[in-house]
Amino acid sequence: VLHAAFTQPAEIQPHMLAEVISFDPSQLRPTHRVETSITNYLKLGTENDEAPSERWEKGADGWRPVSQDVRLTAPFHECHGQCYHFEAVRDAWKPPRLVFYSAAEARPGYNTRSASEYLDDEDVLQAKVTRLAQLVSASRKTVVYAGAGLSTAAGISDYATIGRTKGQVQATLGGELAAAVEKRESKKPASYLSPMCAQPSLSHRVLVGMYRAGFLQRVIQQNHDGLPQKAGMPQHIVNEIHGALHAPDNPVVPMSGSLRDDLFADLLESERTADLTIAVGTSLCGMNADRVVSTPAEKAPSTALGSVVIGLQRTALDDSATLRLFARCDDVFRLLSKELALEDVVPEARPEGAYFCPPVLEETQDTAADPEQRYLLSGLCFDAMGRRVDMDTQSNRAHWPQVAGICSNGTSTKQLPSKLDVRDGAQLIIPSGLHAGAMGEVDGCDREGNPRCRFRVNLKKNGTFKAAHMMVLGTWWLQAAAEGSIIQLPVVNPPADDDTSPAAMELRALCKAY
Repeated sequence: VLHAAFTQPAEIQPHMLAEVISFDPSQLRPTHRVETSITNYLKLGTENDEAPSERWEKGADGWRPVSQDVRLTAPFHECHGQCYHFEAVRDAWKPPRLVFYSAAEARPGYNTRSASEYLDDEDVLQAKVTRLAQLVSASRKTVVYAGAGLSTAAGISDYATIGRTKGQVQATLGGELAAAVEKRESKKPASYLSPMCAQPSLSHRVLVGMYRAGFLQRVIQQNHDGLPQKAGMPQHIVNEIHGALHAPDNPVVPMSGSLRDDLFADLLESERTADLTIAVGTSLCGMNADRVVSTPAEKAPSTALGSVVIGLQRTALDDSATLRLFARCDDVFRLLSKELALEDVVPEARPEGAYFCPPVLEETQDTAADPEQRYLLSGLCFDAMGRRVDMDTQSNRAHWPQVAGICSNGTSTKQLPSKLDVRDGAQLIIPSGLHAGAMGEVDGCDREGNPRCRFRVNLKKNGTFKAAHMMVLGTWWLQAAAEGSIIQLPVVNPPADDDTSPAAMELRALCKAY
């Protein structure tokens, strides 16, 4: 512009310079970034969401978007699900409203859709949740398949959400709807630096209520954060198929890694027996574990109720779902809690600074003088390898000290009942999993009371160089150990020198090999 001003005839230059000097950038039309890729231009691989045709008007306060009502352009069954036996009701529902447009893929490199986001109208969402409650009530076995979107309300970022600015949301929505979305977004907690610090959301607590009321039998957890357990979900209900941050025997599985055999076997069993699978906050982009959603959907409606998909973005399994809800997880589970009358069984939200504490760690008269004694568990039903022992002669744990004989796995009852010591400085061994045989010790607890365990682990698989690595043991494992509700402990103590049981000998050989 300056170059043009100085190259004009002399009589025009002062006028153009005055225009340049008086230029007000605030009068420019607002812009926003749209991410895209060559795939979108070539229309390869995925369907393309229809971009909103934006219209702007200039007012006294500058440019602003004209309020629009952009809806998902797709068949009814992709907008709302197959809705078996109530298709006519479904066809009267409005399609979900576009609240964020992006031409980019949600999960590049996977079987995914665009990162655009949608929301059902409030009346449609309420109608869908009513139908969801009916499905849950009729289900013989309900499985929840949890993705990263379940934990975003707890402050943990997910993989598929494309970052957006206030201007982008406003530009897409405009008007009152934009204001409502902005208000809701402002209530979301700031992202924590570590998922270890996150606390359960309303969705996690309602899931616990569903379990307590008998409406939920299994949680297949893709996340690693332990939030269902922090909300009160028993460990034996949760399959952390992709690894966990609070289980030393189940480290996080990389994208190129392999699933643990026992957890994968449990996944296959859930796939076989699930009557209804609810996919929550997951992009369903082709992971092996997605089969727990696709298989019940294929069985519906003849031999299963099918699948339900809850989330903001479209997925590859929307068209086969029995019910499809475009909404935030907390909004759905808040309504579902009312529909199922779960008010008395949903745990209360804890105040700031209060954390999950299992009953086994609650202070008693015996531990009041020395609270650390709470971390010494006695009377357990596990052998030296941490495997649960089922006695053939007597199942009543109160009689174990008097029972003499051999357990079903060859363990002498003289080694029972067993103990688990996770007090500060206690020696530990990981008995199973990737680092089976690694030795370490307890190094205090984190702010939530979870024991911190410092192990010497191999840096590479089948490698020989070891380095200290801090791992955390969730306190819910201690409750599960005390109840005998799990079949394998994540950590054990070294066996006593005079313990010659097969399990003790196996553990010593495991440590030597590692």
